[in-house]
Amino acid sequence: MTTRSVRLTLPELMTAMLAAAFVALGHASPAAANGHEPEGVTSGNGNIKLSVSGQVNRGVLYVDDGADEQFFHVDNDNSSTRVRFVGSGSFSDDISVGTVVEVQFESNSTANIKMNQDSATGDDNFTQRKLELYFDHKRYGRLWLGQGDTASNGTSEVDLSGTGVIGYSGVADMAGGIEFQDTGGTGPSIGSTFSNMDGLSRDDRLRYDTPNLGGFKLSGSLIENGAADVALRYNAAFGGFELVSALAYSSNSGRDKGPGDLGFSQINGSVSVHHDSGFNVTAAAGQRDLDDLARDEDPFFWYAKAGYKWGGGIGGTAIAFDYMQADDIDEDNDEGVSYSVMLVQKIDKIATDLYLGGRIYQLDRTDRNFDDVAAVMAGARVKF
Repeated sequence: MTTRSVRLTLPELMTAMLAAAFVALGHASPAAANGHEPEGVTSGNGNIKLSVSGQVNRGVLYVDDGADEQFFHVDNDNSSTRVRFVGSGSFSDDISVGTVVEVQFESNSTANIKMNQDSATGDDNFTQRKLELYFDHKRYGRLWLGQGDTASNGTSEVDLSGTGVIGYSGVADMAGGIEFQDTGGTGPSIGSTFSNMDGLSRDDRLRYDTPNLGGFKLSGSLIENGAADVALRYNAAFGGFELVSALAYSSNSGRDKGPGDLGFSQINGSVSVHHDSGFNVTAAAGQRDLDDLARDEDPFFWYAKAGYKWGGGIGGTAIAFDYMQADDIDEDNDEGVSYSVMLVQKIDKIATDLYLGGRIYQLDRTDRNFDDVAAVMAGARVKF
């Protein structure tokens, strides 16, 4: 008998894995068919527990760039469609091990859409987010290895408003590919002129987290090709208040870079406070020191949000207003401003968030007079 090998691309392989996972879910136990809680997915190794989770997040986006207007059917890049496979096991009461495989699937991502383009294509339609393992000790902390969050990732994005699915400090995510327009023609994109400087994102790294020490946690990572970062997080609850905060320093100046790939070092952070009454405030800021000798100004941003959320009925409701100023992000003397209003309604019984938000983008650039860009998006995120 002839044996024939079959080679699958990464998207084909992940699609096959998804299909197998859902078949396993459908046959996990008779209890599931009777409306009872399913027992879960069966792991190929009895010593490791496997769980499957993820979300689908779709919306309708309207954009007016001052010269044209258009509706888009989009994947909301504020919190993209994704699936994850998490494995966990214990060596002892103190020592555990885990794995995470998380990938992102986006069709017509809000990060890529452009006016008069039918659909966004490119690498962002299928993206590896996490391919990692960790070893955890209750007293000594956790060691991560592989593709995943660097220590600084998320440090500009702490947010207790309950509205992050439609708006947070990463303001460009709502319409990142849209370009500013003036009488001179097309200008830079929203994504290139607004940044929340959220550390070094996800990457191949070795990361260590200390245990929680009085609400503090210190993290550091060594990243592919010489980049590194360190972050300090602090969480607390007192007198009806909940506080979450993060501060980070990161540098990729030691990384081997190609043409146009400029290194930098930066400091950034964020803080969010929520009161039992439902009122909450969030702030974030960052400054970047560029290796580019042709640039005179250090890019800088600050962000503020005020919100209110309440429970009851079918699920929690949250409203918020935010404002960002981003200077010198793409070019020296650029001044970018963005502000928005947003509403999120949870439906707890079906693990769904319904959302509606509107945002304005403004950019002042020397010798250009760009029109404002207006964006409005409504959609739903369903988690599983």
